[in-house]
Amino acid sequence: MGSFPPRERFEAAVAEGNALLTRYGYPQRGTAEELSAWLHTDTPYPNPDPADLLGVPFLVVHEIVEIDETKRRGLRITQDVIVRNMEIINDAHLTAAEIELRIAAAERKLPYVASRFADLESWCEDPLLTEDQKARYESFRERVSGWLRKSAEEVTEEL
Repeated sequence: MGSFPPRERFEAAVAEGNALLTRYGYPQRGTAEELSAWLHTDTPYPNPDPADLLGVPFLVVHEIVEIDETKRRGLRITQDVIVRNMEIINDAHLTAAEIELRIAAAERKLPYVASRFADLESWCEDPLLTEDQKARYESFRERVSGWLRKSAEEVTEEL
C-alpha cells in the first residue's frame, strides 16, 4: 500500500463523494477519519493505494457506502473488522459496488463502468462468497453487462 496522503486530500475526496451521493439521492455519508481508518484495516485482498483511490470519486463513493453499510449492520471500524466479518462485508461491498456503478453510469462515465467490469467478474469468483452471495454478485454482473451492451447499442445508433 502506498503512503497515506494528507488529511486535506481525504477531506476533499470525501466531500466530493458525499456530494455525488446527495446528488443521486443516496443517504450514506462518510468522513475523512472513517475512510482513513477503513484503509488501514486488515483484509484478505490487496488494499488500493490511498492516493489513487482518493483521485477517483466513484471509488470514494464505494468506500463511503461500504463503511456505512458495515456500520448499519452493527460493526465498528476496527483493525480486523473485515477479516472477522467476511459475510457481512461481502454484502456491504455488493451494495457499495451497485451504488458506485449506478452513479458512474448516471454521470455518463460508461468507460469507468466498463473498466470496473473486470473487477466485478473477479468478485463473482471469490471463494469467500457464500452461494447466495455468488448468485447476487452474478445477477449484478449480468445487469452491468446489460448496461454496457445497451450503451454500446446507443452509441452505434448515434453513428
